[in-house]
Amino acid sequence: MTELRNKILNTIVEIKNKKDNTVIPIETKELIFEASKYSSTKTNIWYVFINNIKMKKTSEYSISYKCLDCDKMTTCASTQFLRKIRQGKSQCHQCVLMDINTVIYPSREKIHIEKKSLIELYEQSKNAFELYPEQYKNSYLLSHLTYEDYERIKPNIISFGNGSYLDIDNYDFWSIYKVNNQMCFSSVLYDKKNDCIFKANQPIMTCDNCQRGWRCKSIEQFKNCYKILCQECKLCNRTFKIRPTKNINNDILVYQSKLELKFIEWCASNNYVVLNGPYVDYNFNEKSRKYRVDFQIGDILIEIKDFHIWHKNQIASGQWEAKENAVKKYITDNKLNKFYFITPNNWKQMLFELKNIIK
Repeated sequence: MTELRNKILNTIVEIKNKKDNTVIPIETKELIFEASKYSSTKTNIWYVFINNIKMKKTSEYSISYKCLDCDKMTTCASTQFLRKIRQGKSQCHQCVLMDINTVIYPSREKIHIEKKSLIELYEQSKNAFELYPEQYKNSYLLSHLTYEDYERIKPNIISFGNGSYLDIDNYDFWSIYKVNNQMCFSSVLYDKKNDCIFKANQPIMTCDNCQRGWRCKSIEQFKNCYKILCQECKLCNRTFKIRPTKNINNDILVYQSKLELKFIEWCASNNYVVLNGPYVDYNFNEKSRKYRVDFQIGDILIEIKDFHIWHKNQIASGQWEAKENAVKKYITDNKLNKFYFITPNNWKQMLFELKNIIK
């Protein structure tokens, strides 16, 4: 088994950093059998050292290796590769799926094993699916994406496997594929360049509202979603319903409060062309975030705020100050004029100043 594990280790072709997708040069790679301080049984387990650094399940690595059985390139995270080493499994995910669809022809001299191509297995899977009762097929399609569902959300997909699979246009979505578990079928993605399939798990998505990328569990959760929203925007949308309207040029505007709608109506009554505000990058609590300014008229940015507890909490925590500083920098960098912060208390004064500066 030690020899097999070393062979698996030597199949590594490339290691990338998930965060910036840079290639990590492999100078040394080594297997060490030692005790784990987290093991309750105090038994030894295998550890992988790359460039004398211990690889962990939480390591931000994307590992590409050539399977010992099928000789195809496969990409996985550090968690999956460590599991292969410790369990001594030479097969990749493709081989496991191929084995359940292998045709064996016995003869007097030897047993001939014929493995079908992935395209053939996909066609067989679709035909087998049609033989199931209508109740099962309807139930399956209620919780799994169809090809049309996938095409709808595809523009929001940045990567799969938490950054391991980035070539989105190279992947075909197969909504029905036969698997060896109690579900019988599942959806997979087919990599046309490497002739392999993988699960569409841990996708990094772009939020329709804040344009921020975030990781979620699977793409199946967006089957019935009109908009793809991150957790923060989804919570905000449940509290303050994001509603669409139009400006005097019939461009779409979004607003969240009656005060914002009142401002849009004021702009229309004065024949001002108001647009949705830009997204501004800022940092808070050592995290990169995006702040969407409510509106923009020409070279003027406008934020409308009512006295809600969320805004009071942001002032207390310092988050609002971080947003204001980022907006000031954005105005300087983009050579804009001014940033107006309008509340119910200064409503008349701000509108009067705004009217004068627009003139």
